[in-house]
Amino acid sequence: MKSFASFLICIFLLSMNPILAQDSRTDRIGIGVGPSFMYGDNTGVHSKFKFKVLPALSLDYHRKINPFFDVKGTLGWQLVSSGDHYTQELKESISNANQPYGFSGSVLFGDIMPIYHFNPNLSGYIPSLIKVYSGLGLGYFYSSRTDEKFILDESMNRIESYKASDSGIYIPFRVGAFKDLKSDADIGLEATFIYSPFSELDGNDLQQKRISADMLMQFQFFYRVHIGQRYR
Repeated sequence: MKSFASFLICIFLLSMNPILAQDSRTDRIGIGVGPSFMYGDNTGVHSKFKFKVLPALSLDYHRKINPFFDVKGTLGWQLVSSGDHYTQELKESISNANQPYGFSGSVLFGDIMPIYHFNPNLSGYIPSLIKVYSGLGLGYFYSSRTDEKFILDESMNRIESYKASDSGIYIPFRVGAFKDLKSDADIGLEATFIYSPFSELDGNDLQQKRISADMLMQFQFFYRVHIGQRYR
């Protein structure tokens, strides 16, 4: 019983020790890769989970402001494709509206956002094994694609493929978690939601989906290296 009481006292004293945890996070630069998909007017039947899942790649930089806040800049690339999920009748209907029923290509994007850390290391507190953060920002994208639509005439339907591109602003939302490694690095997972308010990502503006905006969703594994001096 005395040993157990001594153990509890030690735990209590350690928890009060101001050097038990320190705010030693540094600036970081990282690379992320993982699966992604697009929500658009001609990107599949999302209610039935019929859409293309393709890779995305990101480079990011975290600049520490204080124990709770970073400024995060991200540059990224996402492969996009409509897939082949529509009937012939629906493809013809979309083409009759002078819109592409299919496409393949990629999206380049860049954004900046403030990041809030929910559980950073703070003096006097036991450090968290997994740290969680979230942020909301503003960015700009460039979508480059090969679009497809039917050229309809009395004899036969001819498929026309042509190059197309769009660009515009977007609003990114991210939530992530990471774990510090023994080296000056960390590993983590990050989910990204990219919202294009003007529906320009897929080159189709029929507005035949439940949500009018085009969106990108990404889930990436990140490896980040600590750079610069440690903050105390």
